[in-house]
Amino acid sequence: MLKYLDGKTLKNMMIASSNYLFNNKGEVDKLNVFPVPDGDTGSNMAYTMQYAAKELEKSQDTIKDVLDAISKGTLMGAKGNSGVILSQIFRGFSKRLRDTKKITPCDFAEGLKAGVEVAYKAVMRPVEGTILTVCRETAEEAEKICKQVENFEEFFTKIIEAAEKSLENTPNLLPVLKEAGVVDSGGMGFVYVLKGMFEGYKGNKIEPIEVLEGIVTNKQVVEDLRFLYCTEILVKTKKTYAEAILKEKFRRFGDSLVLVSDDGILKVHVHTNNPGLVLEEGLKIGELIKVKIDNMRIQHESLVSEERKPEKKYGVLVVANGEGIKNLFSELGCDVIINGGQTMNPSTNDILDGIKKINAENILVFPNNKNIIMACEQAKALSNKKVEIIPTNNFNEAITAIVNIDTEKSLEENVARIKEILSNIKTIEVTYSIRDTQINGFEIKKGDVLGFINDSLESVGKDYNKVAQELIYKALDEDSSLVSIYYGEEVTKEKAEELKNSLSVEADVEIYFGGQPLYYYVISIE
Repeated sequence: MLKYLDGKTLKNMMIASSNYLFNNKGEVDKLNVFPVPDGDTGSNMAYTMQYAAKELEKSQDTIKDVLDAISKGTLMGAKGNSGVILSQIFRGFSKRLRDTKKITPCDFAEGLKAGVEVAYKAVMRPVEGTILTVCRETAEEAEKICKQVENFEEFFTKIIEAAEKSLENTPNLLPVLKEAGVVDSGGMGFVYVLKGMFEGYKGNKIEPIEVLEGIVTNKQVVEDLRFLYCTEILVKTKKTYAEAILKEKFRRFGDSLVLVSDDGILKVHVHTNNPGLVLEEGLKIGELIKVKIDNMRIQHESLVSEERKPEKKYGVLVVANGEGIKNLFSELGCDVIINGGQTMNPSTNDILDGIKKINAENILVFPNNKNIIMACEQAKALSNKKVEIIPTNNFNEAITAIVNIDTEKSLEENVARIKEILSNIKTIEVTYSIRDTQINGFEIKKGDVLGFINDSLESVGKDYNKVAQELIYKALDEDSSLVSIYYGEEVTKEKAEELKNSLSVEADVEIYFGGQPLYYYVISIE
C-alpha cells in the first residue's frame, strides 16, 4: 500500500480512469434532466479523458510530464460544458502538483482544491448541485482526512465515499434534478473518474470496451500555399517571454502563426518557407522537445480543386448535424462545417482546427448548441485570429444570423445586429421520451412525444405533428411573420407538408429537409 504516488503510478491511474469512465459513459448519458435522447455528458467527459490518455501514452513517466500531458490533453480534447469543466479541474490540479517529486495524500488534496478553484472561475455563473459541487465537497473532505490516513488506498476509499455522498445530495441543491428523479450527470462522471483512478492505483488494467471515434470537419478549406511548410515546435523555456515579443520573433518567418505558452512550454505553429529558421529561433529561447514539419502541397494535393481566394472580410464556422442542415449551411457560403450537435459535441481541438482553416479578417463561430459554447470559447483563446463566438443554441438561429451578415459593416455592428435578431427568434423542438418521469407538471411515459419552446417543456402527446401544431399556435404572436419548419431524418416530406397544410396562420410557412437525428422537428418562428 503506497504512501505516495510517483509519475508512473499516476500515469497508470489516469489511463485507467479514462477507460473506466469511457466504459460507463452510457450510465452518465442517461441522467438527462429531460428524458430526451440527447444525453451526452458522459460521452463528452469520456472523450475529454480519452484525449488526455493519448497524450499520456506519449509522455515520460515523471510527475511533471504526466501532469503536463493531462493538462494539455484535457484542454485540447474538451467536449461540451462538462468536458471543459473537467479540463479546468485537471488544469488546476496539474499546475499545483507538477513540481512535486512525490505526491502524498495531502498533496493530492491540495491539487483537488486548486482544480476546484480554477473550474469555478471558468464558469460564468457557477451552479451548485453540479460537478462543481461534487468536486468541491470531495476536495474539502480530502483536506480533512489526508493527515489521518496511512496510505492512498485508505485515502481513495474515503474520498470516493465523500464524492458519492455529495452526488446523492445534488437533487437537494438543484430542484430540477429532484423533480426529474436523477442525480447530476457531471457529478456522476467525476465519481467515475475517481473510481477509475483507484482501479489504476490497485493495478487493475481497464480496457475500453469499444473504439471512440473522433469528430471530423464536414468541409475542408485548403490552406494558403504561399508558404509551403506547416512547422510546429515545442520549446522548453526557463525564461518568461511576453506574448507580443514571442509573436514578433516568429511572425517574420511566415503566416498562420499560433502561440500557446503554459508553464515553461511554448508551442509554436507557423506556415513558412524556411523551417530551419523557425527551429533556430526556438533554440535561442530554449530546448526543442518536439518538431513537426509538413509539406502542405503534398498534404493537400488530393483536396485542392481551385486556388484559394485572398483573405475576405468575414469567415463563418458552424457546428451542424443532419444532411439537410449541412447542405443549407454550405449553400449559405459557410467556410467550415463541423459535424456535431446533440450527442456529438466537437472538442476544443476540432473547433480550433476549423478556425485555422478559415482565411478571413473576422471569423464568426456558431456553436448551435449551448453545450458547445465553452469549447468554442477555449478554442478562441488558443487562436491568434480575430474570432467572435455567437452563442447560438440551435442551427435555425445560425441560419437567420448568417443571412443577416452585412459584409459592408464592421464586426461590432454585425454582432450587435445578430444578437438583436436572435433575441426575437422562438425555437420549437419536437422529440421523444426515453424513460418514464414527471417534470414541469407533465406525467411522461417512455416513447411520448415531447415539445419544447425555447428549452421549456410545453407539450406532451402521442403524435408529433399534433404536438408541433399546438406549439406553433402557442408560440405565434402578432409580430410573427415567418415559420420555418425543419423536418428530421425520421419524418417524411409528406408528413411535414401535412403539418404545414394543417396550419391556419397569417405568417409565411416554409418547410425544409433538415435530416437532424433525434428531433422530429426544429421550428423557427421569427
